[in-house]
Amino acid sequence: MVIRLRCMTKIRRILVATPLKGDIPSAYFKASLQLATASLPGIKLDWVFLEGPAVQMARNELVSYAREEKFDEMIFWDKDVIADADGENLTSGAVLRLLSHDKDIVCAPYSARSMSTHWHVQPIPGETPDDKGLQKVARVCIGFSKIKMSVFDRIEAKIPWRKAVLIDPNHAPKTVTEFFPMGLQGKNTPEYRLKQIESLLSENFKSTDALVARLKRELELQYDEPNLFAGEDYWFCDLAREAGIDIHLDTMLVMGHMSRVSLPISTPGLFRALQEPWRQDEIRQIKAKLAEKQAQA
Repeated sequence: MVIRLRCMTKIRRILVATPLKGDIPSAYFKASLQLATASLPGIKLDWVFLEGPAVQMARNELVSYAREEKFDEMIFWDKDVIADADGENLTSGAVLRLLSHDKDIVCAPYSARSMSTHWHVQPIPGETPDDKGLQKVARVCIGFSKIKMSVFDRIEAKIPWRKAVLIDPNHAPKTVTEFFPMGLQGKNTPEYRLKQIESLLSENFKSTDALVARLKRELELQYDEPNLFAGEDYWFCDLAREAGIDIHLDTMLVMGHMSRVSLPISTPGLFRALQEPWRQDEIRQIKAKLAEKQAQA
């Protein structure tokens, strides 16, 4: 008797997760359709959209769903992050490039949506891209990123207390881990003071009075420097690095960051708001700067 054993290749189950505010842009839909109909050997893609919550809470819920459904990896793809070159939508290829990297966390750089553009990335001094264009960074935006699900297990082991019960009137309450905090970081925050006290308790004190005096100082001291406000992507990067996880930036994958808003103001009211004297002064200053730059060029 001859027994033939079929070698079964494990399928990578990857969740494409998108926090949603408003409609899906056509560029996002077209790229998703290309990916959904493509034959990707060893890869199965699924999509999930979460509409309504603030972005940091949406990311926490999306991770919770991916863990419950036992996906292997997830891609955060914000609907306004698109790869466009001379009018050609190349975003589906950008997603495939993310999937080609066997790293815990891989992100693509994109800029802020503002007139004074800056890149959402904080490099590590001395780090440079390798032959694949990957560079280790300290912090980066995650609106277009691939993350292995094992990353969340390792982070959770470091912050087991960062959990809360999510209350949704349409679903039963469930516990969600906060992988994406948003808020204040700095010396005048409870977290920093707790770390100082933890370090303090490991020291040897000759008397209880000396210990109490030091604890009182740590609790009451007001530092001169103000706290900083950290977004959910940067704070997630902090948690990942504290858990010993490297964050890679694909320096060859630069994405566009589109912006589209609707103004809930009646037309006459909008005109009045735009014609306020201070706003007209601002517009004149912007025009003057642009004219000056053109003259210098």
